Amino acid sequence: MEFKWHLLIGFTISYILIYFFNFSIFAGIIIFLSSWSIDIDHYFWYAFEMKDWNPIHAINWYKKSIPKWFKLTLKEREDFRRGVFIFHGITFLIVLIILASIHRIFLWILIGVVIHMIADWGHMSKNDEPLRYKIFQYHVIRRNKNKKGVDEL
Repeated sequence: MEFKWHLLIGFTISYILIYFFNFSIFAGIIIFLSSWSIDIDHYFWYAFEMKDWNPIHAINWYKKSIPKWFKLTLKEREDFRRGVFIFHGITFLIVLIILASIHRIFLWILIGVVIHMIADWGHMSKNDEPLRYKIFQYHVIRRNKNKKGVDEL
């Protein structure tokens, strides 16, 4: 999903939680920030995959490559490695659930991450992308063996 949609969805839901459900402004800010900032793992994946830590290069690569990716058929996409996004998976959600039982700020982060994930899952479903690739990193790591790098797109 495009970054601008995560910003818009995160802001809208945070505003609704503050205005209608009496969340504090601080909680709303944390929920908003966490609803889009987890996408930093896309940058980390790019940096490790391409061995390039320049964030401008990462942004330009995504702008160029994502349209190419969605022009591929589902069968063609199976030939390429997929991103391992550490903050988008079940493991990270479990850690946040545990931390949320310790301190309230992690509950707000969890809410923001869930907002983000629901938006991603909707976008993936719309584009016939299997959800397992974003939820289970171990599965992605295993299936990526002997696949073409995304730099070959």
